[in-house]
Amino acid sequence: MAHSEEQTLSTPQTPAQEQSEGLHDHPPAVYAAPPELDRALAALPLIEVDASAPKRIGYLVNYSFHIWYQILIEVITRRAMQYGASIIVRDAGLSVERQIEQARELLEQVDALILTPAATEGLDVIVKLCAEKNKLVIVEANPVEGMKTLVAICDYDAGYDLGVWVGQNVKSTTGDALRCLDMGLPTLRPCLLRSEGFIDGLKSVQPEAQYVARINGEGSRIIAKRLAAPVFVEHKNIDVIFAMDDETGQGALEAYADAGLDESKITLAAFGLAGETEKDLLMAGGALKVGAAMFPEYVAVRCVDGVMRLHRGDAVERRDVIPAIPVTAETLARYYAKIDGVWTPDLRAIAALPVKTFCTRE
Repeated sequence: MAHSEEQTLSTPQTPAQEQSEGLHDHPPAVYAAPPELDRALAALPLIEVDASAPKRIGYLVNYSFHIWYQILIEVITRRAMQYGASIIVRDAGLSVERQIEQARELLEQVDALILTPAATEGLDVIVKLCAEKNKLVIVEANPVEGMKTLVAICDYDAGYDLGVWVGQNVKSTTGDALRCLDMGLPTLRPCLLRSEGFIDGLKSVQPEAQYVARINGEGSRIIAKRLAAPVFVEHKNIDVIFAMDDETGQGALEAYADAGLDESKITLAAFGLAGETEKDLLMAGGALKVGAAMFPEYVAVRCVDGVMRLHRGDAVERRDVIPAIPVTAETLARYYAKIDGVWTPDLRAIAALPVKTFCTRE
C-alpha cells in the first residue's frame, strides 16, 4: 500500500483502527494495489487547478477495516499525490461523536475534507464546521444535510437492476416462489435502499419472490456468518442470498456451507465486487453469480477530483452519480483486466459507463 507521509492508517494500527476492528469483530482487509494502478489513474485527466489548490486533505472514514474503504484510502492517497497533495486519514469506528471530534482536529490541519459519514444522521455538524472555517468538503456514500455534493451510486436503482438480473436468470430449485435472505445494514439508509431496490426489482420479474429473513450483518463477514447460521437451520430451501456488500455475502455463504446445504442450489448476489477475492469468486463459477459493481477506485478518483472542482469554483451536482451495474463472469473483463495476476481497473471504461441524472430514491 503506497502512502504519503501524512497517511495514517498504516502498520502499526492507529487507535481509531483498533477501535473499529474491535467494534466489528473483524480484522482489517488487506488491499494489495495492482502494479499498474498508477498508470490506470493517469488515464483519467486531472482537474486543472492553480497553485492555491488544496495541499492537505483529510479523509474521515468509518469502516477502514472493510476492503471497500481500504481501496478508497489507497486510491484517494494516490490521486491526491497526482495533485501534489497529501492525505490524513481518521477512522470514526462507528461513532458520530468521535467523527465530529476528528473533524474539529483535522480542520486545523487541512485545506479540505472527504467525509464518509459514520451514521445516516448527525453529521451535518461537520458540514457546518467546514463552512465556518471556509474549508471544502466532499461527502461519500451517504448524504448529509447542507452538503454541496455527494459522490455515490444510486443505491435503490442499483439494487433494482440487480434484482431484475436475478429475476431473469435464477429460478427456484423447488419450483416454488424464489426465497431470499437479505444480508443488509438497515442502520445506513444507502444500504437499506439497496435491499429495498433488490426485492422490488426481483418482484418486477417474479412477483411471488420474497425475503424469508432479513439480517443486519453490520458490514462484517464474521458477524454475518454468525447471524446467518440459525437462518439456514430454519430455512433450508433459500434460493438467493442478497448482500448489501461483499463481506456479509461471503459470511452468509460460509454459514450456508457449514449447514451442510448444497452450494449448487444457492445464488449469491452482492453489492461491491471490490476486492481480489470477490472477483476470483465470480470467475470461479460457484454461488456468486452476479455482483453490483460499485467501482471503488473510480469513487476515490471522483472524491479527490471533486475537491479540486470545488476549489476551482465549478458548479457541481448535488449528487455526483457513480455507475453501479450488474457484472458477471462474462462481463468482468470489460472493467477489470488481470495484469500480472492482479485485477486492475480500466478507469476509462468505467468512467464511460452511463449514469442516471437523478436517483429514484435517496
